[in-house]
Amino acid sequence: IKVGLQLRPGQDLVLTSSIAALPLTRRIVEHAYKAGAGLVTPIFNDDEMTLARFRYGADAGFDHAAGWLYEGMAKAFANNAARLAVRGEDPSLLSAQDPAKVARANKANSIAYQPALEKITGFDINWNIVAYPDLAWARQVFPDDADDVA
Repeated sequence: IKVGLQLRPGQDLVLTSSIAALPLTRRIVEHAYKAGAGLVTPIFNDDEMTLARFRYGADAGFDHAAGWLYEGMAKAFANNAARLAVRGEDPSLLSAQDPAKVARANKANSIAYQPALEKITGFDINWNIVAYPDLAWARQVFPDDADDVA
């Protein structure tokens, strides 16, 4: 919060995280407020919900994204909010899904996220990414270890 993100007192924070990283995300929110954050807005994703979309979602749904969400993030960044992403999704989550649907969804998200991403890649805001090794990730990296060890 203080070093990697350089959150300033009174600055808002847009925080995205996987549900798997909830324990770490709770601590980050606590320390953001202790450091003087204005408002911390957490946005969560979940592997099972993501899979449900690819397994049962209508085909047409893969050609658009939640533009309203990304527009809101871009507006927050224009008002000097910081950005922190806690990444801990299963890296192979979509490997068994239709690659055309995955590509279409990624393209739609990429287009919708562009206004917010411009603020990040242009270094107009302070941002950072934190890795969170969830169990699926740990199993891939340490396949011979017990889950608690991995």
